[in-house]
Amino acid sequence: MTLRTFAGTTAVVTGAAHGIGRALALRLALAGSRVVVVDIRAEDAAAVVDELTAQGAPALAVACDVSSRADVAALGEQVAAWAPDGVQVLCNNAGVFTPRHAATATHEDWEWVLGVCLWGVIHGIEEFLPGMLESKRDCHILNTASMNGYLPSRHSTLYSTAKYGVVGLSETLRMELASTRVGVTLLNPAAVRTNISRAEEVRPERMTRSRQDPEDEAFADYGLSPALDPEQVADLALNAMSAGREAVFTDHVLKPLLEQRFARVLDAFVTLPSALPER
Repeated sequence: MTLRTFAGTTAVVTGAAHGIGRALALRLALAGSRVVVVDIRAEDAAAVVDELTAQGAPALAVACDVSSRADVAALGEQVAAWAPDGVQVLCNNAGVFTPRHAATATHEDWEWVLGVCLWGVIHGIEEFLPGMLESKRDCHILNTASMNGYLPSRHSTLYSTAKYGVVGLSETLRMELASTRVGVTLLNPAAVRTNISRAEEVRPERMTRSRQDPEDEAFADYGLSPALDPEQVADLALNAMSAGREAVFTDHVLKPLLEQRFARVLDAFVTLPSALPER
């Protein structure tokens, strides 16, 4: 299903106070959407709403920790009161990163990264997909994954675990909804100028690390192209949604890396006997 126009829609964008989320909110408003700006810090969400309303765009700020199902349920109630006609665009974009390897990560690290990056997407779908299906209107879900949802590194254990989940969820959901009026697009950013490296500043107290030790090295070098501005990524995402595309990548450097990865996967079949022994 293709959402050919954003005009007259209500869009919910999580992680919308900064980076790609903020850019999505601004671009959607420019395209004619009423935007619900969702972020864990109320003052940051309100600042983006001030930008939008100054431009004459209807917008609502909601503070929400997407890793909490109760918070997302409360978000749904606020959105329903503000937009009785429901939500047509859902951008599950909130994400966090912590530089921890599997050997040094605490349980709280795992809880936090998976809670925001994977469970945040699940919670958004739980809360808003039923209403999208009931509305019988053209709707669209944009799930933000990452290049690390296809190409892990030794520095991305927690993050890649979550983002691989988002990739699998989105690909399956797209098939599941193929006969409906709800489309699904998967956004896979590479290098983008965001402040995700400062995500620890918004880690909830309930997920504070149970021990303190030196941070691991944070990022791997894939030889990526120079980082894009978030607005460029948002434009790619909106164009992909409008075209009904399954996925959007942001860097051509990833293509040969993906070809190499899938070649390694296919090589695993070389050792498979042509005829397996009978039981």
